[in-house]
Amino acid sequence: MKDKLDYITRQLSRAKKKRFEHYVINRIWHLLDDLSIKFITQQYVVRPGGRALTDMFFPQFDLHIEVDEPYHLNQIEQDKLREADIINSTGHTVERVDTSKGIEFLNDRINEIIHLIKKKKNVSDFKPWNIEEEQTPQTYIDLGYIDINNDVAFNYSYLACNCFGHDYKGFQKGGTIHPNQEKTVLWFPKLYPNKEWRNIISDDDNIITEICNDTNKLQNHITESLNNGYYNRIIFARVKSSLGDIMYRFKGEYLLDINESNTTNGLKWKRIKTRVKTYKTTS
Repeated sequence: MKDKLDYITRQLSRAKKKRFEHYVINRIWHLLDDLSIKFITQQYVVRPGGRALTDMFFPQFDLHIEVDEPYHLNQIEQDKLREADIINSTGHTVERVDTSKGIEFLNDRINEIIHLIKKKKNVSDFKPWNIEEEQTPQTYIDLGYIDINNDVAFNYSYLACNCFGHDYKGFQKGGTIHPNQEKTVLWFPKLYPNKEWRNIISDDDNIITEICNDTNKLQNHITESLNNGYYNRIIFARVKSSLGDIMYRFKGEYLLDINESNTTNGLKWKRIKTRVKTYKTTS
């Protein structure tokens, strides 16, 4: 399991090829000097018509930092629209940092952001960052649910399984039966083209299309999926994290759309829940 030093140094190194962004992110982090605060660089955000990457994100405060390098002066309107999309899609706050007005102005702006973050931290419901708890199923069992807003992603799929009543020590399959919810599968798909499957997720994450590339297996797979009654899937997509590691990220609970699923369209899974109940181990 990664420790905070490994995580932080790898996050900070991601902006090293963008000198203004690198300066701002490093200065913010070092001036904060607070290991109870988590940050993410190059955070993916779902927005209408696609996804955006924000330069720095503080998940405990729903706060994004956008670093406007000099070239941004030529796309002010586009940046405003992008920022509006992010706010409307997430309800988060976006703070912009203009790097075109000199070092004194830049440092003053960074100091304003530091003050804002410290003010946000000084509230009664602030929960310190615990990197180990993020990878512990008991954390979510005690909470009683997993929610899309918690940005839950496990290093191993068996950890996700154990949030719902399993007691696995390891797990290598693409899915398993939910032990406490009828006709439901815990699914760990690769949502990108691969050897046997071509699984596609919509830009808003609400629809997953599952297609088998093997024409000899396609018909049987479609028929079995439409007739076996397991129409609900709680999905942890196999993805690369912001640091390049393979992780299993919670996407929600999806229901099979029987009417739109066929050998031409593939299986259509539509998201019905962004929060699912967790269960303690029953064994």
